Amino acid sequence: MGELKKYLHLYINDPLDPYVNAQLGEEYDKLGQGAAALSYFLRAAELLYDTNKDLSYNCLLKTWKQLNKIGRRRGWEKKQLELAVSFNPTRPEAYLFLSMHHNNSQEIFDYHHESYMYACLGLQYIDKEPLKYDVGYHSYLLYFQKAFHGWYIAKRDESKKLWGKLGNMPNILPEHKKIIDHNNKIFGNNANNPKSIKFSIATKDKNQTGEYYYSE
Repeated sequence: MGELKKYLHLYINDPLDPYVNAQLGEEYDKLGQGAAALSYFLRAAELLYDTNKDLSYNCLLKTWKQLNKIGRRRGWEKKQLELAVSFNPTRPEAYLFLSMHHNNSQEIFDYHHESYMYACLGLQYIDKEPLKYDVGYHSYLLYFQKAFHGWYIAKRDESKKLWGKLGNMPNILPEHKKIIDHNNKIFGNNANNPKSIKFSIATKDKNQTGEYYYSE
């Protein structure tokens, strides 16, 4: 609580300081107070737009994370991600989360193409320095998304190669490693069109989920 009190005092002296607003958002996020965190991150994103695009972008993604935790606000979630892309179109995180946003989406007819497209866009900018505030981003998930959705849009050879690439990557979360290893085992046996079972995955903070299907 000491850090929170410190930044609250700074906020009282200057409520328009964007860095204080951003840090207050982070402190409230750590305490699990999503509504307060959302408010400060939104204000910081707006105040930082002209002076620090990277941090403004970061705050928009933190806003998205709060909305994702709350749930049942998919339209607003997507708008925050699209706004983040417009703020900084050369970073990968928002593209990843837009790709995951469309996993099994009921909002668009061909969600596989949409998810694949966003994963491809994100992979163009994968070698970036980490953001100041963690948003649950893992770069390997861009390959994961591309491999998974590519399978369903007639890019099966590419998909198999990507699963193989993922199998050799370090620091894969266990819930993703299980799917990767299973698919590599199946594809190594030249499976054609295996039946599917439901499997949920999540990002590092266990909040962002999507439904995946992998061969049995």
